[in-house]
Amino acid sequence: MDTLSDTKLHIVEAALRTLKTEGFAGASARAIAREGNFNQALIFYHFASVRNLLLAVLDLISERRMTEYGPAFESARTPSELAGLARTIYLDDLERGYITVLGEMVSGGVTDAELGTEVSARIEPWIEMVERKLEQMLAATGLPMLASPRDLAFALVALYFGMDMLSHMQGDRTRAESLLDLATRLSAVAETVLPGPQQEASS
Repeated sequence: MDTLSDTKLHIVEAALRTLKTEGFAGASARAIAREGNFNQALIFYHFASVRNLLLAVLDLISERRMTEYGPAFESARTPSELAGLARTIYLDDLERGYITVLGEMVSGGVTDAELGTEVSARIEPWIEMVERKLEQMLAATGLPMLASPRDLAFALVALYFGMDMLSHMQGDRTRAESLLDLATRLSAVAETVLPGPQQEASS
């Protein structure tokens, strides 16, 4: 997304906090303006609508996550590195409330087809990034692909987001953390099949 001015960033941050505390249904212009201590007319001046503002919240979250974790993801060469990164992102999302925000926006998109399309479009870059990584790692094995990297990437991203949102909804992190632990153990097994960086360099 384009670099936000200080005023627009302040409005987006207020909307983010409102989504975390009031949910999608409660994220009205009035509630957001009250949270940020500004006149609600600023929302329509800078974003034209509350919907656009809430989508800008997703853009901000995605940009921050991509900036913070994109390079580590792109440089990861082993399943263990990816599993460890998934755990780090999960814990960070949980602490910052990003899980709550995404869940609220997905919930809003279920009953609003236009919003749902926009929310899905903002998840797509993550699916594409995972797809590229899977292509890279699966190609290195020389094994036949039983499923397309595209389908696998979609499944993994859907699993991650679903795990995030269920954990938040149930107020129980233990199942998600257990699943992440399982991914770490399985990644060690996968590394007996996938070549490591040293093997790739010598081949």
